[in-house]
Amino acid sequence: MASILRGRRNRTNSSPFYFFLKSSPLQYNLKLERTSLKTARQKCSNIYESNRDIVTENVVKCYSMISKYGFQPSMGKIKMVEGDDLKGEKLYKVSVIPKRNDKPLSITNFMVETEEVTNEEERKKAKSPVDGQHRLIAMGILESEGKFTFDESSMVEIVKLPEEMSLPLFTASINNGKPWNYKDFNGSGLSTGNAQIDYIERIIGDYDLKPEFVYGLYTMGQPELKANVVKDLKVGIDRLPKNLRLSEDTQSMGDELLQAFKASKMSEKTFNNGRLAKGLKQFFKDKNPTIEQMVAIIEAMNKDVWHANYPKPKGSPEAKNYAENFAEYYEDILSK
Repeated sequence: MASILRGRRNRTNSSPFYFFLKSSPLQYNLKLERTSLKTARQKCSNIYESNRDIVTENVVKCYSMISKYGFQPSMGKIKMVEGDDLKGEKLYKVSVIPKRNDKPLSITNFMVETEEVTNEEERKKAKSPVDGQHRLIAMGILESEGKFTFDESSMVEIVKLPEEMSLPLFTASINNGKPWNYKDFNGSGLSTGNAQIDYIERIIGDYDLKPEFVYGLYTMGQPELKANVVKDLKVGIDRLPKNLRLSEDTQSMGDELLQAFKASKMSEKTFNNGRLAKGLKQFFKDKNPTIEQMVAIIEAMNKDVWHANYPKPKGSPEAKNYAENFAEYYEDILSK
């Protein structure tokens, strides 16, 4: 039997497990802070670069289920890849230790650290989960509490990467019983097979903006692009709207509109809104303004004057209300 945790409490000579991470160590630490997982020092397991972020809530749920019902192989073993299937992926050791050193490791007192694995001999021996990373952490905590015994032979299944699939695609596919959300897919590095959409996805990630807002800016004069369509493209299902024709021109227009919003008097909280972008698309369709006129309209806007000269709609503004206000600004600009 192999202990799942390594560090102060459990030191063994068994082969280490490795997780995949989808971001650099610095980016990963920032993400962990948002999920209340912080960095630490003791080695537990490993992750690869294109897998999902570790989410505290998921670890807690796994801990509760395993604590109450035990590990149930019939519900699915921890699936891992090893050897050549890890080639080309950055590999990181994962540590799970107490957040506060004056208290023992527990589900309410743990934190996570990553350390890149660069030693080739260590990489050759590595195993990394494509499914089950949250359960691994939960089991490690339970084991440290003396409530669980980890048995690799009955709890882990080594799986082979299909020849026609990349590791990110295989990871996404094998987790289809627990669907990845948009953020998971956006950070996975999977390509949609469309250069313009891949570019839009990078913009969303780089600027941390809402997908529906960015999709609107980069599809002016085109049918609506939706997150579920992008997700399907990333797993090889071609469901692009028939009339959606993205090009360097639509990309350039999107860039100009985005920069105009970021340079405007409005806060990001105000303009980072899918309904606003949808209203801008409707206005573009109705009035056919030039890009220069659209930039001028955006420059004239701010949250204080948005409804100063035009009636404020009841409740939250809908796309049609935004479209009407863009049209009002447009007429004002034309009259000057």
